[in-house]
Amino acid sequence: MNRLDAYGLGVSVAARLPGPLLPVGVLAAAAASTGSMFTTATLVAAALVGMSISAPAAAALAERVGPRNVQLVSAIVHVLMLVLMVTSIERLTRQDTITSNAVIYVLLLLFTVLAGLSTPATATFSRARRWTREPGPATPSRSVRSGLRAEAALDDGVLVAAPLLVAALSFGFGPTAGLLCSAVLTAVAVPLYAVAHADPTPAPAEATRSALGGVEHAQQVLLEHRGLAPDRPPGEAAFPDAFELPAAEGAASTGGVRGMAAGILLAAGLGAVLGGLWITVLDSAQALARPSLFTLTFGLIAAAAVLAARARSQAFPSPLLLRRRRLHAAALLTLSVMLLATVALPSGLTGFLLLSTHSVLTAAVLGRLSIGLYAGMAVAVSADRLPIALSAASGGVLLGLALGVTLAGIAAEELGLGFSALVCVAGGLLAAVVVLGGQLWGSPRASGARPARTPFG
Repeated sequence: MNRLDAYGLGVSVAARLPGPLLPVGVLAAAAASTGSMFTTATLVAAALVGMSISAPAAAALAERVGPRNVQLVSAIVHVLMLVLMVTSIERLTRQDTITSNAVIYVLLLLFTVLAGLSTPATATFSRARRWTREPGPATPSRSVRSGLRAEAALDDGVLVAAPLLVAALSFGFGPTAGLLCSAVLTAVAVPLYAVAHADPTPAPAEATRSALGGVEHAQQVLLEHRGLAPDRPPGEAAFPDAFELPAAEGAASTGGVRGMAAGILLAAGLGAVLGGLWITVLDSAQALARPSLFTLTFGLIAAAAVLAARARSQAFPSPLLLRRRRLHAAALLTLSVMLLATVALPSGLTGFLLLSTHSVLTAAVLGRLSIGLYAGMAVAVSADRLPIALSAASGGVLLGLALGVTLAGIAAEELGLGFSALVCVAGGLLAAVVVLGGQLWGSPRASGARPARTPFG
């Protein structure tokens, strides 16, 4: 890799970081400054709601004003909202302000939602370039498949790096350093990326980047197995006409309303478990001398989910992988119930380490279930419904995550330490009911267990 390629990669990574930095930065800043799990949870949920709309909204606006203008304007708004958030969080903890805490809290919620809405959609526009860029003298001829694999790897990488960066900054500069770092990265890296990649082609509408590790890789593998990410450079030969998918547990009839509803419920259950883990780990870390240690656990949680989803992904979507969804759902429910015993241990460093280990194991199961969810789409969702199914799954994860964080924050605030783990149990139970109920994509009951030929492209 020459210096120019290394510079471009560095700018791309830095421009992607503000997205995953936002929820982790809000968790660190709000928890340390206010000490309230309810306030922290509702702020994180507000950020997630805004982020769930940011990428589709940016893609729609790009069709009217162009990707570069959208990126530059979103960078300006995002930096402004982050600065206002930091100022509001500091004022919320001061007693000498003339503004009531209720007014500051409402304004902080508004700023957080707008920060989520204005999150730079760097990954979305970068993917659009992978689909449309023609190879030329200055551009190496790379296939769409290899380009999208690189995109998924970058997204997974920043998802793991963001909490580790917040941890390092919090140890050295304070709890709001993560949000301020995100503002600096947005102000510098996003305009550099927008100017360097000022392609006139707008980005296609796609699902928001997910906060659950492994989902990006699962989406990429799904596109490859459906022939939608060809191993050819852009502009060369077209996709093959048709291929036969493996005779998995289900045929191509589960992409209807019941299959879609079951997929959304499973995605929401996975998101709820992740949200409950976030608040449970955060709440446990408040008893430590260094509460910011929770960010290290967050990084391990993301890494475990990513590695578990990428393990043996060449078996996607084999019948064995689909059948193992039942085993993974049962394991998720078991680990969620066992979490109740883990949080009952005495607070302190030992209890936090045990809780962190338990959370990492749970995250690994979440990663396997996420790839099992998308494997079901590969054998059971028709090509014309695949974009809707992808958006529904990503939306379900973010919806469950926002709801799980909120409910876990309320439980921790009103009932005490450890009760946020009940949200993990509820999410695990929902996932187990959906998987064992036989209505999910690729389930034999829902599809009649018939093999099917599914056209690619």
